[in-house]
Amino acid sequence: MKKVCFIIAYDISENNRLQRLQRLVSSQFLQLQYSVYYGTMTRKRMDAFIISMQKIIHPSDDDLRIYEVEPLENSFVIGKRSDDIMLFSDIGELTL
Repeated sequence: MKKVCFIIAYDISENNRLQRLQRLVSSQFLQLQYSVYYGTMTRKRMDAFIISMQKIIHPSDDDLRIYEVEPLENSFVIGKRSDDIMLFSDIGELTL
């Protein structure tokens, strides 16, 4: 099965749910910024992962967004970067 690239971003209003979701997402995805992650999965595995995330959040209080994206090899950063979590080199390429 083909893997697809995803970005997951969230805003969770309660600290316990935030920590649970952060642990889950960071176990499978790489952190780009606070509460923003990038990774690859098959669509079938992502469907199961979404169900796992839905069990943690409260839809009326929290915001969880999942974007299917192109690979980040051609991405770049404009402006201030945080070296402890950004995945880009000085010339803007993904460095894994």
